[in-house]
Amino acid sequence: MLDEERIRLMTRMAAYEEHEGKKDIAISGYFRGDYISFQLLKSAIYATVGFALAVAMYVLYNIETFLEDFYKMDILEFLKGILSKYCLVLAIYLVISYFVYAYRYHKAKRHVKQYNQLLRALMQMINIGRKGRK
Repeated sequence: MLDEERIRLMTRMAAYEEHEGKKDIAISGYFRGDYISFQLLKSAIYATVGFALAVAMYVLYNIETFLEDFYKMDILEFLKGILSKYCLVLAIYLVISYFVYAYRYHKAKRHVKQYNQLLRALMQMINIGRKGRK
């Protein structure tokens, strides 16, 4: 005879494994510091590429003014201004990324813990079912 409670539990677990479980299990395989550090490194690379694209688009949009003022401007001051803006953007982006990825790690760990509790409950149901058949 089929145990409806066990079937519901297995269906719920299979749905979790199929959707968000893949990500959660992969995330929980890391130590917290390693996961966040890796994600911050990726975020820094993305922020750098994004900032470089934004500066390039700005220069290309204002190419006429930029070329007229190029020989008049102090290149070192121009680069210092861009570098300071880059550092500010990078710092803000990394702080936001830290909190986002720390939250994701915490949430994934909580979900995997709940999943493990469901596994233990399923194992108990299976063991009780085996004892009842003997």
